[in-house]
Amino acid sequence: MTAGKPVRRYMARVEFVASRETIDSMLAQGFSKKLIHERLISEGRCSMHYITFCEFIRNAGKMQFQAPPKQAESCKPALLPARPQRQPGIIRTGPEPFPDPKHVDPKTLI
Repeated sequence: MTAGKPVRRYMARVEFVASRETIDSMLAQGFSKKLIHERLISEGRCSMHYITFCEFIRNAGKMQFQAPPKQAESCKPALLPARPQRQPGIIRTGPEPFPDPKHVDPKTLI
């Protein structure tokens, strides 16, 4: 990419994932992050800023680049027992019905 031009959205992550094996092996050999970033830039394999590169290295353990493991056969929802359907509840009123507002004496309410 040309210098000064911003990297397209998520392209920095794509570049990091593509170079992940090289980065891991260079870190294991003792290279600093700055030297790894400079080498990837010079080889044309990376165009992201150094700060972004450091963030990817810091979060590399949290990133999942592989497909999630398949669920075990016993955990499939179809094998779980069906839950009983809930019926609507019956609302019961108190022992005396609500008084009719037309026939209520306002003095007895307060």
